[in-house]
Amino acid sequence: MNQFHLFNRAFCLLVFLSLQQHLCSQELQFKKDTEGVLLLEDSKPRYFYQVKTKSLDGKYGRANYIHPLYSNNGKVLTEDFPQDHLHHHGIFWSWHQLYAEGKRVGDPWLSKEIYWEAEVIETFVNEKTATLKSEIKWFGATDKKAVLKEHLELTYERFNQETYALTFKIELTALKDGVSIGGSEDVKGYGGFSPRLKLPGDVVFESTNGIVTPQNLPVQAGTWINLKGSFNNLGKISGIVIMGEPEKSPNYQGWILRSANSMQNMAFPGREPIAIKNGEKLEFRNQILVHKNLSISEIEDYYKKFQGGK
Repeated sequence: MNQFHLFNRAFCLLVFLSLQQHLCSQELQFKKDTEGVLLLEDSKPRYFYQVKTKSLDGKYGRANYIHPLYSNNGKVLTEDFPQDHLHHHGIFWSWHQLYAEGKRVGDPWLSKEIYWEAEVIETFVNEKTATLKSEIKWFGATDKKAVLKEHLELTYERFNQETYALTFKIELTALKDGVSIGGSEDVKGYGGFSPRLKLPGDVVFESTNGIVTPQNLPVQAGTWINLKGSFNNLGKISGIVIMGEPEKSPNYQGWILRSANSMQNMAFPGREPIAIKNGEKLEFRNQILVHKNLSISEIEDYYKKFQGGK
């Protein structure tokens, strides 16, 4: 074999390896604007993190949440200011009750008498992951000093062409004496991590032991819930898994599940508030797994990966 043929084979091999590398990898990029931060994957949007407070005619203002969240084929999966619950915002986490120094501090769930100041402090990309870190201060309407300081670490990870995860690590540090948080003051006790998703008419809920039927009150259904249905509007079944760590959530109540016109919620700490001592932290983790149509056993494997990624 002459030198020309050797060179030609080597060149073809390099081109092939280059193409293979391109097909097996993706380009992740953060793009910032005055409202927040957009994550792009191969120039396609994956999620937007709302940094600046967004309101509707001056009402229901909220910062520090995810909307839109996009499916693998670019469909918007979340809702913001839905007509039935104008205070729901994409993927958010909040509670009705917040107290400090012996008095009630507004209603964070309804965005009444409270506001947030959010600042993205770091973004970085590492192979198949993209991480955003943000610091958020929670203020009562008349406060000069924040009640809570929140640290958010948000990690996007691509597992394969049909599956990605968005992991939320949240720390709430009390900045005053007598701080406590609590859910709704009814028997439902909702509050905490709350995705507001665009639900298709054929949505079905399942967990480790199979189909889960939504109830008015919290349902005990394991560590994750898979919502499956025609999310992509193409007549094909896909799914969104909500994961958490119930054993680490104080006074965990269970799952508040709704098949239409509402959020899904891993409820804690319920209607009775829990204290966060001045200078101490409340920490919790959740994950959203977007997929084509994973089986229960496959989701279990991804949950084990979520558990191990602390």
